[in-house]
Amino acid sequence: MSAEKPRALILAAGQGRRMRSSVPKVLLPLAGRPLIAHILEALRPLTDEIAVVVSPANIVEIKERLGERLHYIVQREARGTGHAVRAAEPWLRGFEGALLVMVGDAPFISTDILARLCTKRDRGDHAVVFLSVLFPHKPPPWGRVVRAADGRVLRIVEEKDASEEEKRIREVSSSHYCFDTSRLLQALPALRADNAQGEYYLPDVIAGFVRQGYTAEALSTGDTMLPFGVNTPEDMRLAEELLQKRSRK
Repeated sequence: MSAEKPRALILAAGQGRRMRSSVPKVLLPLAGRPLIAHILEALRPLTDEIAVVVSPANIVEIKERLGERLHYIVQREARGTGHAVRAAEPWLRGFEGALLVMVGDAPFISTDILARLCTKRDRGDHAVVFLSVLFPHKPPPWGRVVRAADGRVLRIVEEKDASEEEKRIREVSSSHYCFDTSRLLQALPALRADNAQGEYYLPDVIAGFVRQGYTAEALSTGDTMLPFGVNTPEDMRLAEELLQKRSRK
């Protein structure tokens, strides 16, 4: 990695209504700690500059639980992942290093994979390197990685906006990225919400990078649990079981 340590931005503004709990999803207990603590543990060896994007509804609880060591950025409206990162622009302005962006509900992400994202981005001078997952069969409804015939990454298309041909792609994005911060800040204003959900999608910056002549690259894995996100009580039970098995080993 470059001499300057990366910064990290955790997206945690979601309400997590499917969890059927009044507690913010990222604070729900998993293996004796808040869900987001597992992500923070993976980040700590890499950086001390960590910000959490929160909502007006959950900032008080999250800040009380996680303390003052983190930066807190309020996303006033729930208008997508690109909108969440836009809210962090004042915190990022003037920063020249790499930026890790990840979701706050993926407890199996590791220090090793985050470091590899940063190393691959630095060595190739890519605008972004993101973690992609190769599924042997039909993938979950995540963004499909669209590549050119020569293998170059062209864009990520969300399943709700994908054509039938694109839906057959088995390589999907995991929502974990390492960006060149300055290029990201240049790309964010061009995001548009003209899609099925009417939101500003962070992955749309990838097509923008390619149009500008920058390269986007994927770090691919077949480990489908690495980016596993907790979205339902059933997901939480599965994550608990897997973490207990790891602990016993």
